[in-house]
Amino acid sequence: MCSLHDVRRHDRAWLEKILHPDFLEITRSGHLVGRSETIDALIAENSTNCIVSSNFRLTIVGEMYVILLYRTHNQDGGHAALRSSTWVFSNDHNWRLIFHQGTSCGL
Repeated sequence: MCSLHDVRRHDRAWLEKILHPDFLEITRSGHLVGRSETIDALIAENSTNCIVSSNFRLTIVGEMYVILLYRTHNQDGGHAALRSSTWVFSNDHNWRLIFHQGTSCGL
């Protein structure tokens, strides 16, 4: 699984490959967004903030599903969040992100 940080966030071809066609996200602010809206937002994003990720915990749900839990914050310590990503092993033999949720939290 690759990071959705840095250069990859602006690579439409990679985003279309990694995000499952049925992808949904509940954003840190509580909004539900779909795949095309997420891709468009990431492509348009102007932020150069470095996102620090830590405390990864992977749970294998079945042969074709895993849930990844982790924490993130900006390099300056702001915008801390707990994150949950559900990945599915697709018919094209690649892991694809089907669901993601970020919840604001304290460091």
